[in-house]
Amino acid sequence: MNLFENSQEENVYVIDTSGLIMLDATFKFENPVFTAIWEEIEELISNGCFRTIDFVNDEINNYEGKEDFLKKWVKKWEKHFVFQTDAKSITAAIPIINEEYNTGFFTAKKLAEGQEEADPYLIAYCKVHNFTLITNESKIKPNKIPRVAFKNGVKCIDIYEFLIERELKMERKKK
Repeated sequence: MNLFENSQEENVYVIDTSGLIMLDATFKFENPVFTAIWEEIEELISNGCFRTIDFVNDEINNYEGKEDFLKKWVKKWEKHFVFQTDAKSITAAIPIINEEYNTGFFTAKKLAEGQEEADPYLIAYCKVHNFTLITNESKIKPNKIPRVAFKNGVKCIDIYEFLIERELKMERKKK
């Protein structure tokens, strides 16, 4: 199978910055208890079924804190994990941006500095390609990814729902 094709029965997951941060914070890569989760994700990346877009990569790379695991991990997988936002997705993001501009969906600081935000492009990318969006943002607030994704017909799940879909679970050692 071509790396950038996905089989019909295989879901394609697109993760946002908050989802990546949640993965790193909750399921530490170096902790052997969580090896299966990272193996699953890396296998999905290899199959073209787990990815992010360039706008998220920019957010990860612009992070200035001391935690740098995600930067290194994304860089390691960048060739197969980070996809350029295509023209159809950029076009599809315009109505989302217009609709959500004054709702608090965008970070005021980024707006003031004229910086792009990944969120509308992620939603548009998933909408255009019929992919599943993974985020750790609040499902309750109307101006966060899950609600805006829902309004735009995009399936949106959190990390725990991803683990359930992939049938990943921790099991006790048999005695």
